[in-house]
Formats: sequence, structure tokens, C-alpha cells
Amino acid sequence: MRTRSLLLRLQTTDYPSLIRSAHVGGAFAVAGHARNGKVTMKLLKYPALLGLFALGLASLTFAGASGAAATVVPLGTAADFAVLAGSGITNTGATTIGGDSGSSPTATETGFGSCPAANCVTQTGANHTDPDPNDSATQAAKSALTNAYNVAAGQTPTTIPTELAGQTLTAGVYNSASGTFGMTGTLTLDAGDDPNAVFIFQTADGTGTLITAGTGNVSMIRSAQSCNVFWKVGSSATLGGGSTFRGTIMANASISLGAAVTVDGRLLAGEQPSGAGAVTLINDTIIKPTCAIAPPPTATTAATATTAAATTTAPTPTAVPSKAATAAQVAAARKAAATKAAAARKAAAVKKAAALKKAAELKKTAAAKKAAAVKKATAVKKATAVKKATALKRAAALRKAAAARAKKSTSNSSSTSTSLVGHGNARPPARMPGFTG
Repeated sequence: MRTRSLLLRLQTTDYPSLIRSAHVGGAFAVAGHARNGKVTMKLLKYPALLGLFALGLASLTFAGASGAAATVVPLGTAADFAVLAGSGITNTGATTIGGDSGSSPTATETGFGSCPAANCVTQTGANHTDPDPNDSATQAAKSALTNAYNVAAGQTPTTIPTELAGQTLTAGVYNSASGTFGMTGTLTLDAGDDPNAVFIFQTADGTGTLITAGTGNVSMIRSAQSCNVFWKVGSSATLGGGSTFRGTIMANASISLGAAVTVDGRLLAGEQPSGAGAVTLINDTIIKPTCAIAPPPTATTAATATTAAATTTAPTPTAVPSKAATAAQVAAARKAAATKAAAARKAAAVKKAAALKKAAELKKTAAAKKAAAVKKATAVKKATAVKKATALKRAAALRKAAAARAKKSTSNSSSTSTSLVGHGNARPPARMPGFTG
């Protein structure tokens, strides 16, 4: 029987490896090679099966969009942070953070008090702004963010529509013609049962934004993991209230969340040279993702021209954190944070009681010192009064004595004058006989 063949050329990156020939039950054979992303395949024998094979291949090729191959983005020390900013972090309402937080170079926080409170944060991880603002760990994380941003930006992308809702994407690097991304519905990321599959999304430097609506959600299937999803945002990112987001956002400028947003990932803002970039939170939940350990490679039996069929051991799927698992993780983080907050409140109460006791003792000591000072002042005043009275009494006595002496002196003077006057006016005695004069 004459051999018939069909030559298929596919412009795709779905089959980058060399395709060896194999017989499947003797029905037909497949031979091919790959070069520069083009796959050439030749089907031999039984032309009636060619259409079925082509249809199956098409279904494999176009079931989900595939991007250029992506390599993992090294986060360095920034991986420890769930929230990282450059111009401060502002929180309104009760927010949960699972991971470290910090801001550099502007180390400010608002609404980070202990829960329960109107504006508070329940956190498992280190808050690097309290008690050591802009510490070395935060500065190192900002440097690591810049490196990670540049690595993500340097990978070659495949262009897809700006609106991500409704798309199912396999591992790869993606950008859009507009340089921005929006999400008003569900984006599905399909790892193809490879827990190490990496997804990178790029927006234009300086102008590219990422904006999701409240209905925007990221869904992970077939072993896709949030720890391997990276969003390089050339400007600012905004996540709509009530949305569910997955992956690490690396923003050149700021990141803003609406109310009740759940993030299975990281919010890393302020990549630009000035370091400026604020993070705004409103009653949100941000949990730093962790990667499930990938299973070891499984043995694959190479197909040969003489084997009846190619035999491949299917890899064991790795469990991907579901919404329920994420909710359980959030609940566990909240419980641990609540326990930590309760211990902190107890320690604060003990510290406050000790401070009040010390203040009472200081007050009592001050009162005693004041009473002693008043008593001493009273004694000094009394002694001064006695001394003054004694002086007055003595002065009076001296005046009295002086008056008495003066009176006595006057009396003596009067007696002397009277005696002298009496002698001057006395008549001479009668002439004595024989007296002539």
C-alpha cells in the first residue's frame, strides 16, 4: 500500500522539545522536529486518522493561551515582606497581615494599633517601622525589590488583550498592547500540573497600571501557585473592594486596595529610584504565599520505532492552595495574631499598672516633701515672728529705759534751777550789830 503523509507546521512555543517517532498500535506514526519555535510534524499511514489527529492537536494547542517561557523572579529579602512601601503605609479598619511590613525611605504608619480598635492591624511577622523605623532589613528589601523588578521586566513577553477577565493562561510572560492590565472578572492561571510553572505580567514603565474591579479574581488550576505569579507594574496598582488577588505585585509607584480585598501574595511598592510609593489598605487581608514542594521528576520511558506505544509515567499533581485553604490560612494567621495581641495587651496592662503604682509612689513622696517643706516654712515663720516680737519688746524696753533716764535727768535739772533761784532772791540777813554797809 502506498504511504500517504500530511505535513503540519505549527507556529507555537507549546512543543519546544524534539518530537521522536512512535508507532501507536501500528495505526500511524508521528515524526517531527522543532526549530526556532516552529514544529514540523509528519503523519504516516492511514489517512483517515489524519483528521482526527489534527483535531486533537488543535485542541491541545489552543485550549489555553501560552506565553513566552518565564523564569522565576528572585525576590531576595523582599520575600519576607507581605507589605513593603516607600512613602508610608496607611490602614483604615481592621486589617490582617501575614508577613513582615515596613517602609523606606519614608517610615510612617497610620492605623497600625493593636486590635480590636476602629483602625488596627493583626500581624504575624515583623513590623519594621515599630520600634525601629527604616531599619537595615527594610532598606535591603527595597534594594531586593529593584532587582526583582528588573529581572521581571527583562523577560521577553507574549502580547495578550488588556482585559484579563475570561482568559485562561498557561505559564509564561505576558504584556498588552496598551501597556496596562485590567480585570473585571476571573483570570484563570493553568500550570499544567507543574507546580514550578511561573507566570509574569508586565505593564509599561512609567505609565502602565494594573486595575481590578471588585469582581476581579485570579483563579489557580492544575498546580498553579501564587508564589510563582509576579506582577511587574510600571506605575501604580489598584485592587477593587471585595476582589481576590494572587501573586506578588512589584509596583514602580503606589498600591491601593479597596475594602475587604484578599491577597494571596505580596504588595511591594516604591521601586522607583526615589523610593516613593505608598500602600493604602482598608480592612484587607494580605497573606505572604508559600510554595508547595515540587515532587521529584518521574521516570519517562522513551518511545522507539519498535515499541507498541510510548509509555510515560504521569506526574503526581501537587495540591494548590484553594480558596478554602487560603481562608484556613487566613483564619490561622488571625488566631495566632489575636493570641499575640492578647499577650501584648496583658503585658501592656501590667506595664500600665506598674507605671500607675510608680506614679502613685512618686506622688506620695512629692506630697511628703511638700508637707515637710510647709512645716519647715511654718517653723521658720514662727521663729521669725518670735524673733521679731523679742526685738520689738527689747526695743520697747530700751525706749522705756531711755524715757525714764530722760525724765530723771529733767527732774534733776529742775531741782538745781530752783535751788539757784532761791539763793539769788533771798534777802540779806538783818544787820548785825556793828555792821556797816
